[in-house]
Amino acid sequence: MVSHSAPNEGGVNGGTAERPSAAFERAVAAYAHGNFALAVSHLRLLERDADTGHAVIDARHAALRGALAARAGNWTECCDWYIRSLVPSGTVGARPPESTEPCHNDDCTSPADNRCGQCSRWFCAAHGAESMDEVSRCGPCLDVAVHNLVHAAILADRVKAAAEALAPWAGAANSATAQALLACLAPEHTVGFGEQTDVLEAFAPERRKALALFRASVTLAGVDLERLSAPVPDTASSSFPARYGWLRPWRARGLSRAGRYAEAWQVRYEDWLARPVDTVVVHALAVEALRVFADDTETDSRRRLASVRQAMACWAMVLHSASYWQELARRSGHPWTPAERKDASDQVAERIRQVLRDDDRAAERPVVDSLELAWDVELAAARCLAGVLATTDCGWPVQAGGDLAFGPGFLDLLRSAGAPWKALAEEVDGWVSDAGRSGAASGDRLRDLMSPEGRYTVLLETGRFDQVIAALEAGTATEPRAPGDAGPPHGPQRVLGAALVARALDHLKAKRWSDAVRDFEDAASAGASLTLHEEEIGRAGRQAGLALVQNRVRPDWQAYTGLLQRALDLAPEDEELKRNLAVGCVHLGRQAQQQGDQDRARARFAQAYELDPSNESVVAALNESDTRWAEDLLQNQPVSVLTRAITELRRILDRDATLRPVRKALATALYERSLDVALTGARAEAMGLMREARGLLEPGSDDWAPGRGPKEAVANGLCERAFPVDVSDEDELRHALDVIAVARTYEVLPGVADEQAALLAHLVGLLCRNEDYDEAIRFVRRCPRDAEDRSGFDRAVAEAYAGRARRRLSEGDTAAAHADVRAVRKYDPTHPLALFGPGDADQLW
Repeated sequence: MVSHSAPNEGGVNGGTAERPSAAFERAVAAYAHGNFALAVSHLRLLERDADTGHAVIDARHAALRGALAARAGNWTECCDWYIRSLVPSGTVGARPPESTEPCHNDDCTSPADNRCGQCSRWFCAAHGAESMDEVSRCGPCLDVAVHNLVHAAILADRVKAAAEALAPWAGAANSATAQALLACLAPEHTVGFGEQTDVLEAFAPERRKALALFRASVTLAGVDLERLSAPVPDTASSSFPARYGWLRPWRARGLSRAGRYAEAWQVRYEDWLARPVDTVVVHALAVEALRVFADDTETDSRRRLASVRQAMACWAMVLHSASYWQELARRSGHPWTPAERKDASDQVAERIRQVLRDDDRAAERPVVDSLELAWDVELAAARCLAGVLATTDCGWPVQAGGDLAFGPGFLDLLRSAGAPWKALAEEVDGWVSDAGRSGAASGDRLRDLMSPEGRYTVLLETGRFDQVIAALEAGTATEPRAPGDAGPPHGPQRVLGAALVARALDHLKAKRWSDAVRDFEDAASAGASLTLHEEEIGRAGRQAGLALVQNRVRPDWQAYTGLLQRALDLAPEDEELKRNLAVGCVHLGRQAQQQGDQDRARARFAQAYELDPSNESVVAALNESDTRWAEDLLQNQPVSVLTRAITELRRILDRDATLRPVRKALATALYERSLDVALTGARAEAMGLMREARGLLEPGSDDWAPGRGPKEAVANGLCERAFPVDVSDEDELRHALDVIAVARTYEVLPGVADEQAALLAHLVGLLCRNEDYDEAIRFVRRCPRDAEDRSGFDRAVAEAYAGRARRRLSEGDTAAAHADVRAVRKYDPTHPLALFGPGDADQLW
């Protein structure tokens, strides 16, 4: 900023020849005391009076207004007022009469021959000047005015107007400062003034940066080629062949001064192709490319876009490369401090940004495709690269220069510059990738900015994640991750995940809890890691759930548990979320019980217990549900799937071993399972299951039998399974006999042998009716020896022998028939043995 330290600076209170008006005097007093707003107010009152002809705006008024505008940073207004203070006016244009007053300089003894038109002090020829328009100024007033004018003109882009105002003063005697400043702004206006001295040291330090930067942007070059004779170029191959490549800067400056910016840009580009990493050449290309873009005469939109992309890439490179500032300091004779460098860079960047923003607005470009965003990406990437290079000692390509920093646009330019530079760009790409894999935050950010998704990274950093998400989801840049796609996401998918996380966090700040959970889910689907955000996910899930049930007549517990379950899937270690979800599951379980769906209720209670096993109300609800299930298992339905039932009942008792209905149900299931296993021949397993079943029964219960051991229990259970039997069904008889046979291997129970014999008698009888005498006779061996009543079985066996005897006799096997008759007599001596029809003689007797 330009510094204005006293009213003296404008010369408004330095003289006494002509006393100012009261209003102007009050303005000067306010300025001197630092009350700048009050000073402006007084001056505006005078300006209002001037509009009606009651006051005059003179040079001292204009100078003070310029000084106040500079303090406010209003450079356009500052430039206008200082121009007004230096041009002729109706009140101060006439030459003063002869005077014997001394010169205002106390050390000067020469007689004064002129009077300042601003402060009214007298000065001699050595301490003042008179413009070609016959406007007189003392040395202090003139120096302050021209310095402030030039500074404001550069910052306000009013160089042409300032040069026109300086020209009359530059041609006057004793105006070296005006001449030097005009030479910096417009060298073509100083032809014939002779060699100009460097005016930079005459500037205050805080004012030098704008002038030096402007002058460098116009005149920075290796040699002053304008002083050399130029050979005729060979135009067959290019504007300037390699032999005369040193003429390109000279030619480009000439074309630019003639307003032929497109041609100058082409020449600068050819010069750049020969030295792509020379900051002097890059800076010249940046200036010329920006002129082409800003020139209203260029109608080819593609050329304008190409020029602006070159300008952005090159400007970002020179503003963030140490070698550029070193060269600028050497040529300007001014060592730039870091603060001055930053201030100057920011001013240039902002000026370019404003131009790009205006063009984006005129072209109606979307934000993600805007030139302003591309410029921000270039700046951010170059700044980040400069920081990484300053703190990292790794294999940065030597050819790229250790102090050069640039963005992705400049890398694209390098790729277009030919094979060697394309290889350098690929080497830089590899280095950036390695920096991104180093784990450092700066390396990750540099990789993101230099990638094709760099614009999205900048949008995210500035909080514009909605635009990033909309652009990525609407376009074809991203594809959903396959379920088996392992590893971290990459490219647009990674940026989309980061944008969704950023928007979710923004939803949290605005207390949009459900939206936050949804965005976290989408981010997880995009592959983003949510490990560092589990606390935020838990808070969003809990608050979103409360909104569904708190202070509501009919709380939506279904939606509540669904939302909390989604949040828990994203943050599985959040204990408070688990507890809240358990409460929701209990409420859903109660609702299912009221609807009569006991299985669904029990599943909900079990889920609640898994989430929060220390909650007494959850345990009580699950125990109640398990008790009902066990009672229903015992009373209303058979144990069809014993293995699953036993596993489930054991799990319940592991949680609470005091649930009597569950113990009884498990004992029953184990009992039935033991009998099933016994029938398979797995004796040890069957006995173990029966022991476990008996261990669950409490003494005194209906099923408790103190004197019955596990063997007797198995045998008794198997026998109970064998009866009742449909004696007319051969299959049932066979199964019952098999079961009783297994039961007798465990324990021989009283009365079972008689029952077994009776069943055998019925089976033998059925076989006889089917004339299957051989099999019927084989059952003789299965009849238990301890049966007390075998009469029925013996009669059935006798009938089987008799039937076989008749069959053998009819077949002519008399001997076999005779043996069977003897067997009949053995088992049933009273059997009639009617082998032949009535009246026929018995052949065997």
